[in-house]
Amino acid sequence: MLSRICSILFASAMTASVAAVAVHGQAPVPAPTTKSAVGQWDAAVVRRAAALIDTPAKWNRSDNANCPKNAATFSIRCALERAVDDAVAANASPTAMTDCVFHSSGAGQEGSCGDLFDELPILMVSRVPAVTTGKWRADVQPIEVWAGTMSAIEQPVIDEARQAPVVNGKGYKNRLIDYNNDPATTFEDVKKYFKWLEDRVSAQGGADLAKSFDSVEIEIYKGGTGVIRTYSGWYPISRGSTPGALRFQMDRLNQVPPNDLDRRILERAAALFTSDAMWNRADDRNCPANATTLSIYCAEERASVEVTSGFHHRRPALELVREVVGERSKGKSYEHRLMDYNNDPSTTLADVRSLFAAALARIK
Repeated sequence: MLSRICSILFASAMTASVAAVAVHGQAPVPAPTTKSAVGQWDAAVVRRAAALIDTPAKWNRSDNANCPKNAATFSIRCALERAVDDAVAANASPTAMTDCVFHSSGAGQEGSCGDLFDELPILMVSRVPAVTTGKWRADVQPIEVWAGTMSAIEQPVIDEARQAPVVNGKGYKNRLIDYNNDPATTFEDVKKYFKWLEDRVSAQGGADLAKSFDSVEIEIYKGGTGVIRTYSGWYPISRGSTPGALRFQMDRLNQVPPNDLDRRILERAAALFTSDAMWNRADDRNCPANATTLSIYCAEERASVEVTSGFHHRRPALELVREVVGERSKGKSYEHRLMDYNNDPSTTLADVRSLFAAALARIK
């Protein structure tokens, strides 16, 4: 997602039917917690972007794919990026603990935990019999499990911006950049583009959440403690309850530490590398169940399934291995740490074995 910036230039003022950009300095109204309100909030984000280019003098006609934080002029793409970043920052919380509050929505629950991982997601979950991505603990079972999706409410702005008829279908390689820099594009065209985008997200914002989402699982134990499993990691929750509506507190800055099951996963994964012949040095993060060779990632997946009856790529055991890889690969431009470290020609089988040993040594 787009990086968050420090200054807050955007704030939204919302009624039952209208969301408007407020002047700088006013306290921001919290981001919407319902899918039905997303469209109007996103429309306000687009209006903020348009306001950044309200005269030809503020339009940067030479987008070079960089958006400086101190820019005085903006391309179309940079105006949208600034408006989105400001909207997220305006709703950011300074504390680690955040309240997650839900309400009934159809057969499930819909709600928000505020800003998470530099985004403002809405969570849509339903009660399910059990987690599907592996047991967290061997000693006790959760009393409630919820599963569903989390979708960033600002994402429809970015998605729809690339689908406008004037930028999609002209053979542009980089749609927003090339449309912005096209000599045939006029300032009037820019104003019409933002108006189209405002109307589009107003009508489609809520529906667009279903097009871009990540899975989430929530497990609550006796006493209200538990875990929320997200694409960014597993985080502890407390004060979990459902007196008509699901709610809990989440520690969004500190991930759940590895436990004995994580230890067993790493021990089993390490044991799978009996020789070079068992090591798949061309990992693509696809792990067939009947594979006869395994990468680091796939060994962890197989071990997780064997130990916990499920797999989650952000389980604490895998996060621990990523941590060690990150330390070993400083200065290297790995896009996917586990895969790229596995496939690096300089990585040896001894390195793989010591990787798991180092991760195991960190489990207290």
